[in-house]
Amino acid sequence: MSRAFRVGVFIVLTLLILATGIFLIGDKEFLFSSTYRLKADFQNVAGLNDGADVRVGGIHEGTVKRIDLPSRPDGKVTVVMKLRNSTRNIIRKDSVASIKTEGLLGNKYIEISFGSDKAEGVWDGDAIRSESTQDISEQASAVTAEAKAGAAAFRDDMEALKQNFLLRGFFKKRGYNDAGELTKHAISKLPAEPRIKEFDYDARKIFDKPDSANLKNKKALSEAGKFLEGNKFGLAVVASTETVGDTEKDRVLTQARAKVVRDYLAQNFRLDDTRIKTIGLGKSKEAGDSSKVQILIYPVR
Repeated sequence: MSRAFRVGVFIVLTLLILATGIFLIGDKEFLFSSTYRLKADFQNVAGLNDGADVRVGGIHEGTVKRIDLPSRPDGKVTVVMKLRNSTRNIIRKDSVASIKTEGLLGNKYIEISFGSDKAEGVWDGDAIRSESTQDISEQASAVTAEAKAGAAAFRDDMEALKQNFLLRGFFKKRGYNDAGELTKHAISKLPAEPRIKEFDYDARKIFDKPDSANLKNKKALSEAGKFLEGNKFGLAVVASTETVGDTEKDRVLTQARAKVVRDYLAQNFRLDDTRIKTIGLGKSKEAGDSSKVQILIYPVR
């Protein structure tokens, strides 16, 4: 094989590679297709570059020809796009251009939405509406904030579920199953006005265990029930206190005891149960030497 032949083959191959490259670049830039231009104004192009893809229906149908800065500080950035003529059938005056990102950190491109059948068609050099784009850092911040909020809500839900489970177990063993209704009829503090009647009970004598809300001596409450049944009253408060123990556990226990006594009175005596309230005072020095349950009766206002 002569040297001249080898040189000829090399030149031919080089020309073929060059022609292929020109064809590929020309096809991407639509050098061999009939095209027209559209414009869209953006407040911020968020990193969009010249030569970026322009897609219609997700298909590469054009490129960004150039990006022009505004002539005034209050102006917008103008993006000039070159598109295939065939897209005029689906791009109309009411189409919208928006800047998208390929994946989370990919290249920027412009997506143009389909127009409506009744809208006017576009002509070379026309401007279409744009849709503001969110910066990737703002998107990341929004995702992070949303994730943090979701994690916090999940922790709250798990804590509530855990607390509810523990309370159910606690009261199942102690005579009261529905921990969710402990404060349904509760008041935040005792009224300051004078009482017309007061019934005091040693908690050890009416409940079966020191840490229980299970009534063992219901008859002891009959006197108070009959008084409420036979006399007018404005408000009756079942108050429960503890002397020693864990503060949080005592608070829950006294709420349960007050609720159990209230329920017994409301279910076994003919009285206006909307006027009977509860308060669990937890651990209190006012309880004296033993746990206490009081039924405090106030006059009609």
